[in-house]
Amino acid sequence: MERNGRKKYIAVDLGASNGRVIVGNLEEFEVVHRFVTRNERILGELYWDIIGIYSEILQGLKRAFSLYGDDIVSIGIDTWGVDYGLVDGHGSLVSPSYHYRDGRTDGLIEELAARFGGKAVIYGHTGIAFQPFNTLYQLAAMQRDRPEALAATKRYLSVPDLLAYWLTGVMKNERSHASTTQLYDPVTKDWSWKVIDTMGFDRTLFGEIVDSGTVLGGLTEALRHDLGASAAVQVIATAAHDTASAVAAVPSSAGETPLYISSGTWSLLGVELDSPLLCQEAIDCGFTNEVSASGSIRFLKNIMGMWIQQECVRYWESCGEKLSWKELDEQTMIAADTYDGLIDPDDGRFLKPNSHESLMTDRIVAWCVENGVAPPSTKGQFMVAIYRGLANAYAQAIAQVSDLTGRSFNTLNIIGGGSKNEILDQWAADATGLSVVAGPVEATALGNIMVQMLAMGDIVSIQEGRDLLRTVQQVKMFAPA
Repeated sequence: MERNGRKKYIAVDLGASNGRVIVGNLEEFEVVHRFVTRNERILGELYWDIIGIYSEILQGLKRAFSLYGDDIVSIGIDTWGVDYGLVDGHGSLVSPSYHYRDGRTDGLIEELAARFGGKAVIYGHTGIAFQPFNTLYQLAAMQRDRPEALAATKRYLSVPDLLAYWLTGVMKNERSHASTTQLYDPVTKDWSWKVIDTMGFDRTLFGEIVDSGTVLGGLTEALRHDLGASAAVQVIATAAHDTASAVAAVPSSAGETPLYISSGTWSLLGVELDSPLLCQEAIDCGFTNEVSASGSIRFLKNIMGMWIQQECVRYWESCGEKLSWKELDEQTMIAADTYDGLIDPDDGRFLKPNSHESLMTDRIVAWCVENGVAPPSTKGQFMVAIYRGLANAYAQAIAQVSDLTGRSFNTLNIIGGGSKNEILDQWAADATGLSVVAGPVEATALGNIMVQMLAMGDIVSIQEGRDLLRTVQQVKMFAPA
C-alpha cells in the first residue's frame, strides 16, 4: 500500500493465537506487524503475557508511523472477550491477566446459579449464556482464591480497555466488551448492579461505560515521542470486542437482518436485534445477548469453532510434522469420500488446550467411541470429523435462531479468518440449505477501522461503511448441494 496522502487508521486486532497491527481504510490495508499473543502456564495457572503483547503492539505502531506518518488519524484496539486486567490506585496491575481457558472457574456456574436462585435470575439481569470463562466466574474465582489481590484492586479494565489506558492514560470501559462479562445489563445499558451487589464486588471497580466509537484521547507525550506520532492522532474505543468489530463488517444491505458466523477460533453465529431476548428458550439453547458496534444486540451462540482444528495441528507440529494447509485440505477431501464420522464441537471436553495428559486428538477419539462413531485415524479424518461437526452445529443453531426470533433466512454470511476454509464453507451450505457468502476475511480489522471512521466523522453510519465494503471487498459464494 503506497503512501498517498489519504486518511489511514490503525487497527490493533488481537486474537487468541495471534495479533496484528494493520494500517489502512475500508478500501485497502496492510499488516505492518504480526505476532503471537503469548500465554504461559505458571504453577498450573494459565496467564496472558499481557506486557509482551503490549510491547509487540508498540513495535507495530512504531513501524506504522514510520511508514505512513501524518496520514494516520486514529488507533483502535479489539480483542477476544471476557478477559481483563485489575489495576490499583496507581494504575498498576495487581495480578497477571488470566487466560479465559484457565481451569480455576470449573464448577462455578452451578455454584453461583444456586446463590442467585437459578440461572434464569442471572440471565434475566445480563442476557449472557453460561460459559465457565465469563468474567463473572473469573472474578468469583479471584474472590475465593485471591481475595488480597481483589482487595487491592481499584479498577476493572478489559484487555482492550487496559491497553488503551496504557496508550492514553485514560480509563474507560467500552460497551461491546463490557457486555461479554455477564456483569452488564443489556436492558438498563449499564453495569448489572444487582449481580455485582449479590456477588459482593465493590461497585467502584466498574467505571464509566462508553459507546463504541468514543474518542478516548491522544497518545501520551512519551509515546508520541517514542513512536514518532503526531499529537493529532486519537485513540478510539472502537468496537473493542473482536466479534462486535467483525459483525460491523458484515456486507449486508440496508433493511436486512443478516445471519452471520464470525468464524475463527470460535464460531459466533447469530443475528442483530433491536432489544435483548431473555426468554427461557434462549437460555436452554445457549444464546447470548451482547452489544454490537451500533448499540443494538448481537443475539448469538458460541460454537467451539476452529480451536479444535488448531489444537490438533499444534500437536502434530509439536511432534515434528510439517504440513501445509493445502496438503491438509487435500487429505480432508480424500478422507471425506470414505469416512463419515463427526463430533459435537460444543462438548465441554474440547474447551481446554492440549496438555501432556490430555491431547485434543485423544479427546476426539474418546468422544467418537463414547457416541458410537467410527473414530478418526488419519489427519484428513480428524478434519472431516471437526468440519462435519461444525456444519451440523451451524444448522442446529440456525434452526434455533429462526424459532426464537420468528425469522427465516436465505443467506448465511461467514466472515473472518475461518471464511477462507472453503471445505467448511461448502459443507455449511450443504448442512444448512442456505447460500453462503464467505468474506470479508479481515472482517474484524475492517469493522475496527469502520468504527474509527465513524468516530472521526469520515462516515455517518455503520450502514454507510457496510455499503462501501460491498463495493470494495471480495466475497465468495457457495450454493448448497
